[in-house]
Amino acid sequence: MPDTYLIGVCALQPRSRGSVRLAGRDPELAPIVDPNYLGDDRDMVTMVRGFGIARAIGSAPALKAWRAEELAPGPSVDDEESLRGFIRATTSSYYHPVGTCAIGETAESVVDSELRVHGIDGLRVVDASVMPSLPSNNTLATVYAIAERGAELIRQG
Repeated sequence: MPDTYLIGVCALQPRSRGSVRLAGRDPELAPIVDPNYLGDDRDMVTMVRGFGIARAIGSAPALKAWRAEELAPGPSVDDEESLRGFIRATTSSYYHPVGTCAIGETAESVVDSELRVHGIDGLRVVDASVMPSLPSNNTLATVYAIAERGAELIRQG
């Protein structure tokens, strides 16, 4: 394979919100997960703009020595409608889901500022699910910070 390069496009802070629900009373049932990708049209607008920027960068003279052909979405995706179709067909997760047990003091929050589950004594949630929104970085560093804080809170009782 000749020298190549990749330019990835993602909505780093999507506005769409998915859901995780119980499938029934049986704890053996897998939950119902609806990521609701692109449920908010602003995310599609972001992705379309992102692809425009990526294509501009990819066609820059400085990359000519490495450029052969665009593999995805490819030259046949040449208008906004076909680009939107490609985005709908290929959008997926970067496997950094957050927020299913969001921290806070609102009706939607599951845990308080000390990571205790509202209404259940002795239970804390200490992982990415307590993040109320997706950070603008890989979630790993943020999870480490939550884990360190959670460990300290658990030690304190």
